[in-house]
Amino acid sequence: MRYARLPGRSLRAGQEFALLREASIRKVYNLVHLIYRSKQYEGDSKDYEFSRLSMQDHWRAGYNDTVRTLRHPAVLERPQNEEGFVTFDLSRDGSD
Repeated sequence: MRYARLPGRSLRAGQEFALLREASIRKVYNLVHLIYRSKQYEGDSKDYEFSRLSMQDHWRAGYNDTVRTLRHPAVLERPQNEEGFVTFDLSRDGSD
């Protein structure tokens, strides 16, 4: 155990040590990047056009992107690299 080399057994039994030990546990992250891709029929007004129809279209696109992304098991696997961080942008290359 890497904490055994720390001096003072009584220090290792305290609340402060427990807090520091918890904070030092290596965390890992998967970041899934979902980007709304404009439809051909949308013009420059897409940045400020918030009609019910437009918003439902955007929400549906986000939902579909999420479902498609979660079909890839790699997005749920713990990163094995040194950094403990992996990013995914599956829509960039058109993967399904």
